[in-house]
Amino acid sequence: MISNNNFNVNDYYELVALQKALLEAKFNLTPNNENISGSPIIAKMLNEIYALLEEKEKEREGKERWSEWRKIANQMYYLERAIERIIKQEKFNEYEEERKREVIKNYISPFTCNAQELLLIQKMIEYR
Repeated sequence: MISNNNFNVNDYYELVALQKALLEAKFNLTPNNENISGSPIIAKMLNEIYALLEEKEKEREGKERWSEWRKIANQMYYLERAIERIIKQEKFNEYEEERKREVIKNYISPFTCNAQELLLIQKMIEYR
């Protein structure tokens, strides 16, 4: 059983199915709920799911495929969708720098980036 505090998933494949469903909801081209994409709650949940997947993958295979897969540089398809959603936020360019970075991280979650990539993504959004 895979467990994390109050939430239980019976096995690895159920956890994979859950992450696929959340990823689909978050990056859907025609969402029913626009708030899912940038939700800090969904971002946190996905990050926790991927932390569990990375842990279980390392136990099973002795390597970390998920951490490489999560790098935003390897996920241009998802990055483009996240940028499109952020651009729809009319007030993004009015946010303070720290808030902009927080919004970007929520939208690109569960994908990760370094500080330089984060700045580049921010500039891509600001200049569209």
